[in-house]
Amino acid sequence: MLLSRRGLLQAGLLGSAAVWAGGLLGCVARRDSPSPGATQRAALSPPAEEILRAVIPVVLGPLLAATDPAREQALDAGLASLDDYLAHLSLPLQQEARNVFDTLDLLPLRVLLLGTRQHWHEAPPETIEAFLRSARDSRFSLLRRSYVFLQSMAVLAWFDQPSAWHEIGYPGPPLGPYAGSGRHA
Repeated sequence: MLLSRRGLLQAGLLGSAAVWAGGLLGCVARRDSPSPGATQRAALSPPAEEILRAVIPVVLGPLLAATDPAREQALDAGLASLDDYLAHLSLPLQQEARNVFDTLDLLPLRVLLLGTRQHWHEAPPETIEAFLRSARDSRFSLLRRSYVFLQSMAVLAWFDQPSAWHEIGYPGPPLGPYAGSGRHA
């Protein structure tokens, strides 16, 4: 069966409309059902928090506490720190970060990148690790940049915590010559 030029254009338009509608429905459905453990944040959306809660333990590995209460406390503190960091960026940078998270949360992209229909918080660490490895080594610049962004967010979330400083031998920020005298510079 031969396809005419008009038929090809119609098929392309129909396919584009289907992808657009699917993405729109996926975004609307996700906004109605926040991920478990998500709290109201200034800059991090519930999908962003869900993605970071899945990615941070994979990136940090043994640096993150192994026990559940300590692990959750470290993740909560790290996400609060990241939220504050992102909230103080310029609005265009905040929007770029939001776009990365919203894009990674789309079902078709999750299926393509993670190889599963599962939400990020349901995906096993091995799946997320495989995604990060493939994104890091991808021939597509956008995937490599997404990997660098996710890894940077995980590292910022961890090393901004005073509890992590001891692990690396960092004594903390310098206090300056007037810190103990009550005078301000």
